[in-house]
Amino acid sequence: MPHVTFLGGDNVFMRGTEAENRKFVYCPSEDVPFILDVTGITPPNKNYYISRNCCDHYVLMFIPRGSGDLDYNGIHYDLQPSDAVLIEPGSRSCYKASADDPFELIWANFFCDYMDSYLSGIGLKGTPVIRGVDCERKMREIVSLAMQDPNNDHLCFPVMRLVDEILLTLAETLHFEKQRAASHLAHAIKDLLDACVYKRFDVNEATEKLHISKSSLYREFARFYNTSPHQYVLQRKIDLAKTLLLRTDVSVKDVSNTLAFSDEFYFSNLFKQKTGVSPSAFRRGPDKTSAPPPVTDGHPLHAQRAFRRNPDKAKVPPPRD
Repeated sequence: MPHVTFLGGDNVFMRGTEAENRKFVYCPSEDVPFILDVTGITPPNKNYYISRNCCDHYVLMFIPRGSGDLDYNGIHYDLQPSDAVLIEPGSRSCYKASADDPFELIWANFFCDYMDSYLSGIGLKGTPVIRGVDCERKMREIVSLAMQDPNNDHLCFPVMRLVDEILLTLAETLHFEKQRAASHLAHAIKDLLDACVYKRFDVNEATEKLHISKSSLYREFARFYNTSPHQYVLQRKIDLAKTLLLRTDVSVKDVSNTLAFSDEFYFSNLFKQKTGVSPSAFRRGPDKTSAPPPVTDGHPLHAQRAFRRNPDKAKVPPPRD
């Protein structure tokens, strides 16, 4: 594990760092799991700019105020208040403050042999920006500890503990962020499926509209709704079929056609499989006058609305009392 402080050289270009309040840390022993190299606070400066062709250490930064830009391995990120930035060894990065509202940075450069596998284990590997986090106090504490005693043998474990707490906060934030994003995707899939009640479900059409793969569509929907998209559509069709059978006198064949089943026999077999009785028996059953299963999400509760969308069908009588 290297212990030589490295801020400049051919690998790094820096500008606007003159006013930084930074502290270099002395490392008398390499027989430690964590080496804090240098840490500090960069006040807002519209000329601030750092570019690294290949970073040889970890850089952990927090932005309490202001804004800027980060290019990390060819991907651009806007930097805003409450953003944390994690630059990994071997990466190519360039970050700068905005001219109108330059950021303040609290940062720490460190070496750690186990960090690569640790980041992978907690889900942060390859994620340079985590938004909306609260780690300012812990970042300032790292700087304060180094200012008081810049000896890594003394700093190693206290700083390592703080870095670990910060990284766990970032990992937790990222985890729930991904969950929310997946939830939005699952709801978007559901909206497309709900629109398939009166037509056949085309998975290719759904994936094209959402710009996702088939595996992502099936995985994310099942994760939130505990069923497959195909089974969900079939159940929606069966629920609406119950409404049509109870509230109208249209034929079983017309119900099948309206709900876009391939044929009446397939519909009847599926209906019996799902309900335990045939469509005709369900219509004659003792629960004929009971309220039918609801059809949610803005879809019609009454057969009249459904059949208005199919002008070629016979006119449907009003609901029975």
